[in-house]
Amino acid sequence: MDFRLHIGVHRSATQHLRKILWQNRDLLQSEGICVPLADQAERAFARAIKQISSGVSSAEVKGELVSALTGDKDYRRVVMIDPSISGTLMRPVGKEYFYPRIATTMSRILNVLDGAPLRVFVGLRNPASFVPSCYCAGMRHNPGLSFEDFVADANLQGLRWSDYLHRVQLKKTELPITVWRYEDYPFMWRDVAQALTGIPNRELLVGSSVPVNTGLSLRGAILMHSYLEEHPVGTRAEFEKLSRAFDRKFPSSQGFNDELHWPEELTEGMTENYEDDLYYIERMDNVMMLSPERYD
Repeated sequence: MDFRLHIGVHRSATQHLRKILWQNRDLLQSEGICVPLADQAERAFARAIKQISSGVSSAEVKGELVSALTGDKDYRRVVMIDPSISGTLMRPVGKEYFYPRIATTMSRILNVLDGAPLRVFVGLRNPASFVPSCYCAGMRHNPGLSFEDFVADANLQGLRWSDYLHRVQLKKTELPITVWRYEDYPFMWRDVAQALTGIPNRELLVGSSVPVNTGLSLRGAILMHSYLEEHPVGTRAEFEKLSRAFDRKFPSSQGFNDELHWPEELTEGMTENYEDDLYYIERMDNVMMLSPERYD
């Protein structure tokens, strides 16, 4: 049995891809591919990592993990999507890096899998939209956090996905990684799903490119934070009602540029760095970049 782990990143259409795999679960099962429910898989992996950290043997932990993921059925492959392996939605950046703890987590995962074949999958997103999108989504979990505090001390112009990928590989090249651009995903979701699962014919996959959720714009999130500071809500139901109202008035389709908090010059600089970084990533050892098919 081999493992394929899609470890994020956050806000890179992971919910859409989960939905696609669920819609095609019968096809995948017929190919011997297990796609456990998201909550089930996340709990199983979190428990396994905790056990490894506590000194339980790798063989014992791996056996319990496989049983929890597959329900003791016979599969040739386990496919899992879990951005929380990379880190938390509310702290996707440290002072210098994306997801500072990823190397520690990946080391423990390799111990958990105890030599089982593993391939990692990552959807990369322009940091200029990734960072504010994480904040806007995280507002639902921690509405008291200001955007200023969210990005405090982060070297935004210095963030590189290539550094993150090197740390995923533990600065070696034995671990294979498949990556793609979030910006390309709507045009190639079948290619991504095929690469992730390994099914022979992508055209058998059913689904559409319609996003599962769009979310709140940066301006809307900042205004919502200010509103809540002046008008605190008493219940979760009240918060959800307010959140839906802001979603309607300030959808993310408006973009993430907010001249006061996220100026155009910053967006342009981070986007240029992202494009340069992708050029480097395409040439990294044991990293495969998926790209949309071009027809001239």
